[in-house]
Amino acid sequence: MKKYLKFIPHLIFVLSMIVMGAMGKLTGAEKAIGLFTKLDLFGMGESFGRYLIGGAELLAGIGIFFKSTRKIAAGLGIILMIGALYFHATVLPLAAAGPAVITLLAAIWIFIKAKYPHNNSKCADGTCSIK
Repeated sequence: MKKYLKFIPHLIFVLSMIVMGAMGKLTGAEKAIGLFTKLDLFGMGESFGRYLIGGAELLAGIGIFFKSTRKIAAGLGIILMIGALYFHATVLPLAAAGPAVITLLAAIWIFIKAKYPHNNSKCADGTCSIK
């Protein structure tokens, strides 16, 4: 049981990124459309920002499942959640920033704990050469 507890931050991150984040943004939920109309990221209209952020959240959520992309996905999640907290502090109600804070903490935990699997290669002892 204890070995499965270390995956709780992963579960929180994936649920937040894919279910709470990407699904609403990419399917065109009215709440997401209203939010991105208010934000108007880069002055490119709501659909640009909604698809950009929704796609990035989807990639981050899927990337957590694979050891080779886990650290990159967590880093992307950290960047996304810092951006979400910025907009909560400047444009949106700060009281609604709770899920972003929890997701940010989960992403930081995953980023710190994740390891790149590159040291497990057959060439780790230096006997391989690149041609």
